[in-house]
Amino acid sequence: MNSVETIIPIIAMILLGYVLKRTNVLKAEDAVSLNKIVINIAIPSLILLAIYKVNLSILPLIVPIPLICISVGIISGLIAYLILTLKNYPNKTKWSVVSTSALFNSGFLGYPVVLGVFGTDGFIRAIFYDMGSMILFISFGIFFLLMLGGKYSDILKRSLLFPPLWGILLGLLLNFLNIPLGYVITQTLTYLSGAAIPLIMISLGLTMEFRGIKEYIGLASLVSVIKLGIAPLIAFTIVMLLNMGGLEKSVTVLEAGMPSAMLALVLAITYELDIKVSAACIFLSTVLSMVTLPLLLFLV
Repeated sequence: MNSVETIIPIIAMILLGYVLKRTNVLKAEDAVSLNKIVINIAIPSLILLAIYKVNLSILPLIVPIPLICISVGIISGLIAYLILTLKNYPNKTKWSVVSTSALFNSGFLGYPVVLGVFGTDGFIRAIFYDMGSMILFISFGIFFLLMLGGKYSDILKRSLLFPPLWGILLGLLLNFLNIPLGYVITQTLTYLSGAAIPLIMISLGLTMEFRGIKEYIGLASLVSVIKLGIAPLIAFTIVMLLNMGGLEKSVTVLEAGMPSAMLALVLAITYELDIKVSAACIFLSTVLSMVTLPLLLFLV
């Protein structure tokens, strides 16, 4: 089975979530509960186990990955900013498009895809790419706070208390100190980790809603082109200039081709940007990524 085929079950689970919603087996609101389980329990367990087992000697190879993520995000956001500035869009709309162009769904969608295609070794690289995404999110929060006003504590709290971040830190600490977890803890974390991918995919399916996208199709299409086409091309250029190869190259380019992050919607809500535009950009780029990601996998 090739790498493209491994993504088909992932897409199938997203479609299953959508079908479950359409048939009233589950409701769109159920995605909130599923997300809480994923973010607070399943993904932290998955990350902790992966980081705990990794050979720390590979750190010099993967340290550049979050920096590449930040660079790609900044360039992508700058492209959106220049286009919307030239077209004289209002600030709230412009910054909604910029943030959705710059922030990657490198965790919620990127983790399952990379894990399914490249296994645990690739997943470690995806974790480090997602660290770059978190830095971008915090940076946008600070920038919007200074420019638009708001509560810095909201962004800081969401970032520092983000359970996956603590999964990374705890995994590194336990690994570095060589502290044994024991059979019971290891098995418990393994079982909890197994829930991550199916719950994420079904949750994404529950949030899919095609109605209302037509009004913002132009801006959503622009963001989709930037996220799914231009961003991975930028990442590929950077990794080639840095002479990166192997999993570092493949995972970085693949993660750069992920759709817009749900965290962009958090920024839109927190700083009273154009929420409908942000939602449309996230939705369309996510739907189209089901087509572009298999193509990108074929190339990388």
